[in-house]
Amino acid sequence: MTMKMKNKVRIIAPFLLVALLLLGVGLYWYKSFQDRFAAPRKNAPIVQFKVSKENTLLAVTGNLAYYGLVKDEEALKYALLHTRDTTPGNENSLRIGQNTINTESIYEISQSMSAWQIADILLNQGKSCGSRCESFVFNPELLPGGDVAPAWKEQMQAKYSWVKNYDDCLKAIGHDGGQVTSEEASRRTGHPRVCNTADGRYFVQGKEGWTDYPPYP
Repeated sequence: MTMKMKNKVRIIAPFLLVALLLLGVGLYWYKSFQDRFAAPRKNAPIVQFKVSKENTLLAVTGNLAYYGLVKDEEALKYALLHTRDTTPGNENSLRIGQNTINTESIYEISQSMSAWQIADILLNQGKSCGSRCESFVFNPELLPGGDVAPAWKEQMQAKYSWVKNYDDCLKAIGHDGGQVTSEEASRRTGHPRVCNTADGRYFVQGKEGWTDYPPYP
């Protein structure tokens, strides 16, 4: 390699390094930006999301972020602002730029949808429920982060899994429920006292284990 060629390489090399660095930074930024709009999960059930007339735009986007339907609240707002709205808003609709989200409406969404898909549903695919709107935010109920909340009985079964006998059952009776037959009723019927836990199990005094149904009529 001639001296002239070596000098050219020395001059060009720093520019190439800077160009490659800028390209890498640009690609990283673009991927990070796009990832904010991606679906939080690959496979998730459809849930109903209700927007009531008392809701604000901040409440809508905040709920969707808090319960894990979108990765980034600001990304959802961006998608709502830049997605085409093809339906006119109702009287109490929420406005974001020139777009509107109907209130007193139900929207079917999922964690396997991107922020762009959810934005399109909120702007264009609401099902009006009016005065017939039920008192839920998500149906089925969700836990923060997006997992479906267990049914009441499942919650009670988990909470009172430590109850193994009649004496435990007596300790478990509280604000969640549960009851025990009185001594008077036991004397009158001739049956042992029975304790019923909040999760629906029945424990008989003096006996091991439990049943899922009343042991005596």
